[in-house]
Amino acid sequence: MTVAPPPPSDEPSPPPRGPTRDERQNRTAEPPPPERGLTRDERGRDLSAAQADVEAETSTVRRYLRSMSPRYVLSMAEGYPVGIKQFLQFCLILIYPAWVFAILVGAVVHGVFYVTIYPLLLLLFWPLRAYQKRHHPEEYAAVQARHSKKR
Repeated sequence: MTVAPPPPSDEPSPPPRGPTRDERQNRTAEPPPPERGLTRDERGRDLSAAQADVEAETSTVRRYLRSMSPRYVLSMAEGYPVGIKQFLQFCLILIYPAWVFAILVGAVVHGVFYVTIYPLLLLLFWPLRAYQKRHHPEEYAAVQARHSKKR
């Protein structure tokens, strides 16, 4: 049994349902560049005073000691709205003993590395350093000067 198609009507056909071509082009176009405000590079790093103190410290031992201070730990919540900042500071106070323990363990691991593994690596790579120093003295001197500035 076949069904006959409906009779043609005199009503206009309904408008297309999807977006028009102009709407599709506007949707894929990039937004205009911001008219005001600073870029991330222009704003600089978002550091609190306590974080800047720790980062500016040159001694590794003092850096570890300053990062264990409660002032530094609580400064991690700066920059948030008041309610969130209070909640974050509460959580940071709760985990402060674990923070101190983690810093101390990190300092011990750091010390063990410099006492055991670092001399072993120097001994292992000494032939390579001696070869570079003998056959490429200007490159060796440039690398040594670059690394001495970092310290």
